[in-house]
Amino acid sequence: MRCIRHSGSTKVRWYRNMPSRPDFQDRGFSLLELIIVVVIILILAAISVPAINRAISTARVRGAAVEYSNLLQTARSRAISDDRFYSVYAQPAAGNNSAIAYVDIYPQVPNGISGLGAPPTGHYNAGPPADPLTMMSSEVPLQPVAAAPDVAALNAAFCATCAPALILNSAPTWGPDGMPCLSKVSIDGTGVSIDGTGTVCNSSGGPIAYVTYFQSTVSGQWSAVTVSPAGRVKAWLYVASSRQWSPL
Repeated sequence: MRCIRHSGSTKVRWYRNMPSRPDFQDRGFSLLELIIVVVIILILAAISVPAINRAISTARVRGAAVEYSNLLQTARSRAISDDRFYSVYAQPAAGNNSAIAYVDIYPQVPNGISGLGAPPTGHYNAGPPADPLTMMSSEVPLQPVAAAPDVAALNAAFCATCAPALILNSAPTWGPDGMPCLSKVSIDGTGVSIDGTGTVCNSSGGPIAYVTYFQSTVSGQWSAVTVSPAGRVKAWLYVASSRQWSPL
């Protein structure tokens, strides 16, 4: 409510709800302002979307290495507790079945033989009891050592005293002592196979180490999982800008 006193008169007039600016009217955004806002949003999206996609890809590459290293830890602990040797194999996708990595445990034969062997002759045993497994992302498949970057740098980082021939890019295998070893056909002292099918985990010829590589098919990023001769499992991420392998 406002009070207005007219000059020369004692008459007072009262006006209710009178705005201070009677000529003011509410208005929206102009077309130009809307266009500017849209352009700013598009620019921000163009900058942020690739960064977000790369972050997602990095997370998947890291996750593939971490999950695989956890599976190796499972294989090691089971080898110790069961007093057997177990290998970890990768089984490619087939039909409706996704690619997996699994610990080849079952069946357990009384003579000490375990599992069904390496694919494609052997395969995952769904049980029950079932072999421990982890799903393998189609976006982050396994890669051969020949395709991996700066292999010598990774070898030096996790096994500086190992000769390259001792660092295997095959299925990691664990013995009942919790140490990595190499599965071989069992033979007698003359070099003849004892039963033609049995295998043993014999690392008496020296230390054995393993390395497994992963690469994103989207971003090209690399990760790896290593097993040192002492049995230590470690996951790594490759930093291309510095050409270094960084532990996860």
